[in-house]
Amino acid sequence: MEEGYSIEPVKKRIFTFFDIFAIWLGAGISIAEFWAGALLTPALPLLNAILVIIAGHIIGNIVMALIAIEGASTGMPTMVVARGALGVKGSMLPSFLNYLQLIGWTAIMLIVGARAMENVTGCCYHIWIIFLGAIVTAWAFVNPRIWKKLEKISALLLLILSIWLLFVTLQKFSMEELFHYNATGDIGTMLALDLVIAMPLSWAPLIADYSRFGKSNRHAAWGTFLGYFLSSSLFYIIGSMTNAAIGESDPIGIIVSYGVGIPAMMIIVFSTATTTFMDVYSAAISFKNINPGANAKMHILLVGIAGIIIAMLLPMEKYESFLLLIGGAFVSLTAIMIADYFVVKRGYKAEELLKEGGEYWYSSGYNLAGMAIWFIGFLFYILVAMEGIMGYTIPYFSRFGYLAGSSIPTFLLVFFLYWLICRKR
Repeated sequence: MEEGYSIEPVKKRIFTFFDIFAIWLGAGISIAEFWAGALLTPALPLLNAILVIIAGHIIGNIVMALIAIEGASTGMPTMVVARGALGVKGSMLPSFLNYLQLIGWTAIMLIVGARAMENVTGCCYHIWIIFLGAIVTAWAFVNPRIWKKLEKISALLLLILSIWLLFVTLQKFSMEELFHYNATGDIGTMLALDLVIAMPLSWAPLIADYSRFGKSNRHAAWGTFLGYFLSSSLFYIIGSMTNAAIGESDPIGIIVSYGVGIPAMMIIVFSTATTTFMDVYSAAISFKNINPGANAKMHILLVGIAGIIIAMLLPMEKYESFLLLIGGAFVSLTAIMIADYFVVKRGYKAEELLKEGGEYWYSSGYNLAGMAIWFIGFLFYILVAMEGIMGYTIPYFSRFGYLAGSSIPTFLLVFFLYWLICRKR
């Protein structure tokens, strides 16, 4: 089995800083970021939205960089690294949830990309889903050595197109329009911060899948941080700026309003490929943590086909709620993984992560305390964020969420609880 399709420690590290940087630069340039950025305005003044975007990405990308270090130091995918904290069998539950959510993300990205292509070209929505799905699946199917070439070329092209898109935005609207409007106040600053942090944190279960190929921890951490920070922040800001000027929260409508034709189509196709191939590939790798004997390439095909079928049938609504729910599931898991690796155990023995009955076997393969804290954190996050997710007010919790948000308090709560339990044990 090729190293790129195995959960065994990677022996030959082939990714430099620029290889990892290119992967995450491509991941952050997507219509999803554009859409999420548009959610922040005109609810917030544009300057406030930009500051929230930068702050949220700094916080979220620090977490991404830490998980990247875990992958680079062990040479293993994220869900295998999670065995150190949750147990060899305990890691199967987040692996299954990750598998499901990545199929969902694949479908959503295909829907968004196909809608954009339909609006630019005026036709063929379902054909665009199949076309984009085929590109994404093929991209995920090739091995990491091919990614090195594809990602560098596409990342450079996308960066040029993104800078051009920013220029068009600034030319199209006056500074007076952009920075002097009456904010609606529909969402508070802390909820907006949650919406930003949720995006980098949604990548947490995938990060080590790519950083494990890094030649050093430093390359993995900085490549991940800087690549995603630059592109995702830029696209959030462009989304916020255009929505502030024309009051259009649908990124498809914004793209059409530009009338940019071929360049817009290039952004849509390449950004969909560079972002969504990661969902398809990592879904297959996550499944191998559940069933190590599974054929990863076969699951890449299955996930790609499932994403296409779901995209054909699924209407995409409540995107804001989807982001918050994803944050609820993986803020807690990420906090536990970081606490366990950097504070409690201070590193893992890679060979032990694969052993039944080894150092990370815990109780019949489950770290019950870790899994209980993960559930507590998820429940806390949902209670605090419920008003933002579903519109239901929970006494005390909703007020707390409005004042402090949900991502940062949940991360700190879970981190402290896990450290406290491990210290007592």
